[in-house]
Amino acid sequence: MASKQQIVSVLDEADKEAKRSAKEQNTLFRDGASQLDGYSRISRHQTGHAIDYVVYDESGKVTWGFSYYEQVSWAFKQAARELGVPIKWGGDWTSFKDGPHIELDRQVYS
Repeated sequence: MASKQQIVSVLDEADKEAKRSAKEQNTLFRDGASQLDGYSRISRHQTGHAIDYVVYDESGKVTWGFSYYEQVSWAFKQAARELGVPIKWGGDWTSFKDGPHIELDRQVYS
């Protein structure tokens, strides 16, 4: 399990590359990787309020297995609670499960 310091480090690094352009977001939308087109529906990635991350399995390969992302989300959530930073994990959404997605709570960070 990741430590709070590791999570904070990941978030600091992600912030440097977190913002997506409308064009980048639209490409993801057209590829079916997002429900937001980047123009009429703006992504939290475009405002720098969200990151996507990858998880490596036991053999060191990137995995898209949901359970891996769920485990990492627990570390993100615990670190966020300890730091007093409300976040949302995409895997908790009901309509579009987005395991690799973490965003700052829009009710606090707009």
